[in-house]
Amino acid sequence: MVRATAWLFLTFARAHAYFSTRAIPDLQLPHPESLSSGEKRRLKHYFYGGTYLSIIFSALRGRTRTWEEKHRLTNLAALAYFFDDLVDSFRHRDDTGILWRDNPEEYGLAADDHRRLALHFLHNIYLELPKNHLEAFKNTMHRVFNVETAGRQQSPDLARPEEIEHITREKGGNSVLLFRMVHEPLPSLAEEQALLEFGQLIQYCDDIFDVWFDLQSQTRTVATDMVVQGQIRELRALFEQQVARVRSAFLKIGQPRYRVETALRVVHYITAITLVCLDHYARLQRQYPEMPLHDRKKMIVDMERWKNRWGAAWYLVVG
Repeated sequence: MVRATAWLFLTFARAHAYFSTRAIPDLQLPHPESLSSGEKRRLKHYFYGGTYLSIIFSALRGRTRTWEEKHRLTNLAALAYFFDDLVDSFRHRDDTGILWRDNPEEYGLAADDHRRLALHFLHNIYLELPKNHLEAFKNTMHRVFNVETAGRQQSPDLARPEEIEHITREKGGNSVLLFRMVHEPLPSLAEEQALLEFGQLIQYCDDIFDVWFDLQSQTRTVATDMVVQGQIRELRALFEQQVARVRSAFLKIGQPRYRVETALRVVHYITAITLVCLDHYARLQRQYPEMPLHDRKKMIVDMERWKNRWGAAWYLVVG
């Protein structure tokens, strides 16, 4: 835990300094001034998320990321942000009749991204990736692209819980793998399997925190289904089961035990925060005859509050 905490603190301190001075120029935007302050804030959020993943990858291989890897990650974080927005805005006005599969470049053009920023960041990554990484990166990107553009989570035909579970794994697991592909060397098969499990866990974390938002957008997730049905205890059991699966998979990667344990302690930070959210839902279930699903103030967990921070610190210590 000491190693993990030091790695997190030092890496995020460097990341903050980098984002404040070099991140925007490193994107090589034709018109940097075209980014609004809101876009820069959201980009920073995605960049810090990518940095968190990078710490886990670096802990497993035993060295920090290189300048080139940080540069690629910055462009990938920007691509993820702008692509997510592009999908959200285009989904409800897509009248092309095209089944978008393995063709992100064509999608970017059809979605009328007038600044072409998503394509710009994608081409930056293509140019900077080592040749032996390019095919693996594209294959993984296509899997993320296909699940995102299919819009299955917004479909009224989505009924089977196992189908939602499959989408969760595909979306979360391949998103984590995509960020791993901009780091060297290429992952082994055992590491890929471990990161798929970890990606599913990360997706659970996001979905558990985003229950209120997903209900508003009519997006079905494992978390929304179980919270709506009042299955808070079962959701927690499912989450803790996935934590155990991640640990088991990480121990099979083949890296020295101290590296794996450091990486798992970095993972423990995000699981501790999510347990605070699950505790909050359990309290709501006890306090109200029905979950206040559409009350934003009651449903959303604010990690800026010291009560929640102390709760996360408790889980870090006892976990």
